[in-house]
Amino acid sequence: MPESFIDFFKEKCKHGELWLPYCPHCQKAFFYPRRQCPFCLAEGWQWKPASGRGRVYSYTIVRVSALDEFRGATPYVYALIDLEEGVRLASNVVDCPEEILRPDMPVKLAWVTREGRQLPVFVPRDGD
Repeated sequence: MPESFIDFFKEKCKHGELWLPYCPHCQKAFFYPRRQCPFCLAEGWQWKPASGRGRVYSYTIVRVSALDEFRGATPYVYALIDLEEGVRLASNVVDCPEEILRPDMPVKLAWVTREGRQLPVFVPRDGD
């Protein structure tokens, strides 16, 4: 992946903005950034801001981590989030009691700072 793709994405995250690659040819968003659209193979995609709204596709609650950097953070929710734009992202669901967590639960984008970086996470969304 060209460094400029990573730099753009990181810069937007620093400002609390989630942007996705978007193909104007087939009109689909995708993630992760790559040279060609994974759907129609066209080049020349562009960045578009994400709505930040989605639904939990699936999740697991991590209670024991083999990774040193996460040992003190357990338990945490590792989830696959289907964004309104049609993109599925792996992330965490935070500030959500386990008893209300469920597949298809509406969520919205939030941000946490870890190791000096802004990272996208999701929280429950009311009204759906």
